[in-house]
Amino acid sequence: MSLFQETAEDYLSLIGDWKDPLAAPVIEEHEGFLVVRDDLIGGGSKMRFADYLISSQPEIEEWVYGSSPATGYAQISLAYLCKRYNKTAVIFMADRAIEKRHPYQIEAMQQGADMRWVPNGMLSVTEKRARDYVAEKPETRKLLPIGVEHPTVLASIIRVARSLDRNPKEVWSVGSSGTLTRGLQLAWPETEFHCVLVGHKGDYGRAKTYKCDIKFDKPVKEKNAPPFPSAPTYDAKAWEFMRKYASRGALFWNVGA
Repeated sequence: MSLFQETAEDYLSLIGDWKDPLAAPVIEEHEGFLVVRDDLIGGGSKMRFADYLISSQPEIEEWVYGSSPATGYAQISLAYLCKRYNKTAVIFMADRAIEKRHPYQIEAMQQGADMRWVPNGMLSVTEKRARDYVAEKPETRKLLPIGVEHPTVLASIIRVARSLDRNPKEVWSVGSSGTLTRGLQLAWPETEFHCVLVGHKGDYGRAKTYKCDIKFDKPVKEKNAPPFPSAPTYDAKAWEFMRKYASRGALFWNVGA
């Protein structure tokens, strides 16, 4: 299934009558912008968007991910989700000294993630290790793609966005793989989209893009950070661009903190 060759309804048909089990997203106004505060749900937006994917496959015992940097939020979301459904999140990641482990890595482990540390683990290496691990027992292990991009995840983004009962004129987000912005574009086809790019190159659909020059694993400067909790190496990097370019009343999707 290719994005934009299928309609939003085609994607929604993949998830049947699934409803987001979490509390509805909180929307607040900050500095004249509307902000979806998914930092309030602990595991971030992918806790919502990957819920159907994880819950609908009871035969899968281990969900395996090899595409997360130390600062990646997906490791947290996956750990929370797997814990909820009595699965195991197995995450292959570049090793680093214990005292240098990122707070996100620590939180993922606290939530039950099985971290498989890979010495000198470049992304291509950790992804291969994850693929090889799944290949050993494919009937009970499943590999998650980078960005946790899956047709049912896009479908879940559409349903959650439409549940807000809003039709925003302008939406901003941060993009790495681009999964979030493309899902929202399907939900709101008449909306103008803007995406601040961090991390690896992805697919951002029809969004107008802005390149953040801060290295992907480095935090935003405090003066440019938003006035609410936001992932400093990810979502928070959009706020400086919004202050410069966004229209009053624009909606920003804050994935986590």
